Amino acid sequence: MTSAREIAQPVGPGYAPYVWAAAVDEVAERHGVPREAVLKFDQNTPALPGVPQVALAQSMARLNEYPDGTYRELRDAAASYVGLSADHVVVGAGADDLILLLAQVFLGPGRRAAVDAPTYALYRIATTLRGADIVAAGEDADLHWVCNPNNPTGSWVEPEEIAALAERAPQAIVVADEAYVEYGARSCAPWVDELPNLVVLRTLSKAFGFASLRVGYALAHPDTAALLTERRAPAPIAGPAATIASAALRNPRLGDVEETVLERERVRAAFADVGFDVEPTATNFVYLRTSEPLAETLERQGIVVRAFPDGIRISIRRPSENDILLRALGADPGEGARREATVLRTTTETALRLTLSLDGTGRTRVETGIGFVDHLLTLLAFHAGFDLELAAAGDLDVDEHHTVEDVHASLGAALAQALGSREGVARYGSAVVPMDEARGTAAVDLVRRPHAEVTLTFGSDRVGALAVSLLAHALERFAIEAGSTIHIEAAGSDDHHVAEAAYKALGQALRQAVALAGGGIRSTKGAV
Repeated sequence: MTSAREIAQPVGPGYAPYVWAAAVDEVAERHGVPREAVLKFDQNTPALPGVPQVALAQSMARLNEYPDGTYRELRDAAASYVGLSADHVVVGAGADDLILLLAQVFLGPGRRAAVDAPTYALYRIATTLRGADIVAAGEDADLHWVCNPNNPTGSWVEPEEIAALAERAPQAIVVADEAYVEYGARSCAPWVDELPNLVVLRTLSKAFGFASLRVGYALAHPDTAALLTERRAPAPIAGPAATIASAALRNPRLGDVEETVLERERVRAAFADVGFDVEPTATNFVYLRTSEPLAETLERQGIVVRAFPDGIRISIRRPSENDILLRALGADPGEGARREATVLRTTTETALRLTLSLDGTGRTRVETGIGFVDHLLTLLAFHAGFDLELAAAGDLDVDEHHTVEDVHASLGAALAQALGSREGVARYGSAVVPMDEARGTAAVDLVRRPHAEVTLTFGSDRVGALAVSLLAHALERFAIEAGSTIHIEAAGSDDHHVAEAAYKALGQALRQAVALAGGGIRSTKGAV
């Protein structure tokens, strides 16, 4: 029987498939660490997802229909974002899809593609899949792949240099991959009208925080864009993804970019201070040049980075998570002013990782295995204005008690750590939240005298998979670990609403209490 490999078209020399860094489960099993404690610094995506600006239900209203194959709305939005017209825009299922399309259109046996080293692996893969030859950057070629800023080094060149390359080689296609351009580099987009052989790639996977949507777009002269559109798949992007991406491009909310750039420079400086070779970067990662097996050393601690022959690439995550990596490599994270904490907790019953930022925007990613607990903690964080990322796993095959208790205790511990000395906070907060027929009240004092009074009146034993009797005890543990006094009451005829009202009220009260208020409200006993 003939094998499929014997039938397949030949590939060019040096072909090797794309290789991902180790998955969370693989790292956990290999090194005997809880999967929830594994930190991945290898994907160059934001620590928290982008927030869709259209209702998810609205984006999925026509799942029975194919998306508009012209993607006019998405192309208009992308054009508006970059200052061009829709005729300049070609869309694809991520920038990767467009890289493969460019290779399909412009490469084949006997053709040559110029690739720098090290750089993004897919350029080499796309080239060799087409049976074309790889040559070094700067040599004569039919297509030049230019990653700007470059992955993995973070280095960049000014767009005038790339435009000059396209001018010198009018018979070659020059592809400028600007996946990370929002983090500090300048774009080649203004040159595409005058240079028909220049193609600029963009993505929503990085600064926008929508990697899972798989949405990318190319910018090119209208004739070049029309050619690429003619040869792409009929409808490469799912309808809901296109709708969410269009809204994001029309009203870009890239507040995390400035924070990421500041954090990137803090991390880079900390590595440089202890002697690492770490160059300037215009991306959301740093590159440490080293011959030591640092990736292996870190992975044994549950920390995953991207390894290369001459160094490691480290994606920027939340500050408190970056501090864990800095300490693991012997760097001093310093004493920053940020109010954030990461808690890693492992017991015989539960393993979890929790990152809490008090000065966030209410963005959350919560996975405890108990849907209603996820819902309640999401409400609490949203109403408090906290950013919360939580991954937990426990002995749910026994019952949910340990998971619920440990999650709340860890949230309290993170709050205490993030507050630090508590100097300058408003200290007190209170709220009354009506939830249809239910009502919840909460009062918070961030004084360092842990105490809790929690009265939640339920009419039944469970909501979904959660025994609601656990909530009062869990909130008490939260208060004790937070080192705060908390009073919560909630009652009503719908148990779901009772719990929601309690957690919303607590979130609103915490929002007031943690607010920075100049000198704050001090205790007559001399300390907050």
